[in-house]
Amino acid sequence: MSESLANDLTDRAIMVAGHICLDLTPTFPHTAGSALLPGTLTRVDDLQRSVGGVVANTGLALHQLGIKTRMLSRISDDPTGDEILRVLSDISPSLAQDMVRISGESTSYSIVVSPPGVDRFFLHCPGCNDHFHASDVTLSSGTCTRLLHFGYPPIMRTIYQQDGSELITLFQKAHEAGMATSLDMCSVDPNSEAGKVDWKRWLKNVLPHVDLFVPSLDELLFMLGEDDAPATIELLERVTDQLLDYGVPVVMLKLGEYGLYLRTTPDKKILNRISDGLLSDADQWANRSLYTSCFDVDVVSTNGAGDYTIAGFLAGIVTGQQPMQALQSAVGCGASHVANPANLPSWTDIQSHINQGWQHLSNTIDTSAMHQLSPGPPQLPGPSGLLGLWAGPNDQNF
Repeated sequence: MSESLANDLTDRAIMVAGHICLDLTPTFPHTAGSALLPGTLTRVDDLQRSVGGVVANTGLALHQLGIKTRMLSRISDDPTGDEILRVLSDISPSLAQDMVRISGESTSYSIVVSPPGVDRFFLHCPGCNDHFHASDVTLSSGTCTRLLHFGYPPIMRTIYQQDGSELITLFQKAHEAGMATSLDMCSVDPNSEAGKVDWKRWLKNVLPHVDLFVPSLDELLFMLGEDDAPATIELLERVTDQLLDYGVPVVMLKLGEYGLYLRTTPDKKILNRISDGLLSDADQWANRSLYTSCFDVDVVSTNGAGDYTIAGFLAGIVTGQQPMQALQSAVGCGASHVANPANLPSWTDIQSHINQGWQHLSNTIDTSAMHQLSPGPPQLPGPSGLLGLWAGPNDQNF
């Protein structure tokens, strides 16, 4: 999408900050799977290069949707950093202008080993991501940037250390600059240094400074010290009660193939204060307990689906959508990506598909304790929403 069209869509920019890396993926011949043995040489073909991490995934998704997007991460002045800047600049020079370059460190990269017939695995160098500091970031008021979205603390050492103090400082700077704050997580390796963090205490410290919290359910259960469990409305409401008590006003939980769950505070004053009215209507956003299933598509790859789903949700917010619309935009963006990872449709095309009655998947969480929502305004324009949206027992419309 052209820069001029992006400018026409919204004057509210989003800055995506946090983890970035260069993904290096050797292409294996179809017969290579059995040859991955110690002491042997395995022939590979072309090396695929792409940028990964939340800054690349969610940031580029927002850019493709036509949202004004800024990207902020920490890279070195090494060849790997040069390659990341080249990839971003080739897409749009504006995407690389906020990247922080550091001397004497390594830029993060991953080697993705994915031979046919074998589960893929990764060799990852965290590099500069392990040394991300709030002092690296300059945020000024008076700009059109209304939202700072940060991602992947569990694989950024300075961000998960000291109970999140570095991230708290960054979010305080964002609030002082008039920006709302959004936080995404990623899986925690229980055998790593991050696996020894008291994540429950970390969340208690950080979430009072977060306006929008958008983790996946399995990540959240690990951090709260709970066993992995299937999503039920009772479980979703219980864990989001806990998060609201910690101080975050808006929570969107990713449930994988089962969709999304949204929970918000009943406090309209808090919602109105989020970036001075970033949310379209505090009355509509207050006291929500909403569930949506995924849209029906032929899945090509689920890699990056969560990041693209978040991009759809954030885009819905900055374009003024109400909560049920923003949830549909989120699953619409995620479904579009898994169906065609190489080419995300425009925001207009995704909205048109939703409004024309895009079919939802039939597999859902148990909705027997929920009320199905009717289509049409003010919930959603057109026929969309039928069979795809439910209100939980704590929702204002239950």
